[in-house]
Amino acid sequence: MKAIALLVSLLALTVACSSTAEAGHSRGNSTCNDDAVHYQNMIVNGKRSDAPLYNKSKETRDLAIEEKVQGNWEKCEELMEEALRMIRKPYPSE
Repeated sequence: MKAIALLVSLLALTVACSSTAEAGHSRGNSTCNDDAVHYQNMIVNGKRSDAPLYNKSKETRDLAIEEKVQGNWEKCEELMEEALRMIRKPYPSE
């Protein structure tokens, strides 16, 4: 019985160690989807609304989404990263 428990534990450990973790945001993967999700998670419920560049960040996010709709994934990622930079702590002033 202990041998079976040990084998099951080893199998679970092997599966856990071989799986990749997804934090929801990867840079430079040419999709922009994860960047948009990451941005949304950062501003939900008014979070980061105290950032000096919060409104500019939202405008940049909107431009990024326009690029995404047009199929310009790289430009979308570039703009989304800039939008994220504006609301990351410590807050930038420009």
